[in-house]
Amino acid sequence: MVNMIKYEPLGNHIVVEMPSVEKETKSGIIKSQQMLKEEENKRDGHAKVVAVSQDVKNVKVGDTIIPKGQGFMVMVEEVEYFQMNMFDVLGIVR
Repeated sequence: MVNMIKYEPLGNHIVVEMPSVEKETKSGIIKSQQMLKEEENKRDGHAKVVAVSQDVKNVKVGDTIIPKGQGFMVMVEEVEYFQMNMFDVLGIVR
């Protein structure tokens, strides 16, 4: 399958799109920068795979995974993604 972004990770790496953090609460209260940063750091739920290296066989583009949280941020076309080792995937949501 073709990567969803114009970027191909190397080795055993995959690139995922982390869920966005809402800037205000459901009741309309705007969150502070500190609150937003804390929520971004706590994001450990599901992530959507948007790119995989040719070496990765178990995970494919479009899969929803549960990441361990180890990796680093990459900027592609002014959008921030999370690149990680495929071995840091805890599971695939089916």
